[in-house]
Amino acid sequence: MNLLQINTVKENCLVGAISNMLKKFWSLIGFEALVWISGLAYLLLVHSPGETHFTICPISNLGFKFCPGCGLGNSISYLFNGDFVSSFQAHPLGIFALIVISIRIFSLIKNNRRRYA
Repeated sequence: MNLLQINTVKENCLVGAISNMLKKFWSLIGFEALVWISGLAYLLLVHSPGETHFTICPISNLGFKFCPGCGLGNSISYLFNGDFVSSFQAHPLGIFALIVISIRIFSLIKNNRRRYA
């Protein structure tokens, strides 16, 4: 074997190992848990609480002042920033929503570990 063939074999082994790790990670996390984790990561790292933008909420777009879901993202983002008073003012159920989402993520991962491990 020459040096080029040896490097190709090493690259193929590395690609195979990475592929196996990604498959194992995907089967452990699952799609739904990945969506929830991505949403929370967005609220933690990117979202600026309190900023207004266009909304796709049908209740808000119909002109109603109160929507039971509007403000939850801001509330959770305030929680991640440690501002509990603003979090409660943005939406009183923000803390509860974060707890429910966290429990859902852990239960999905636990069930996937039991199923695929």
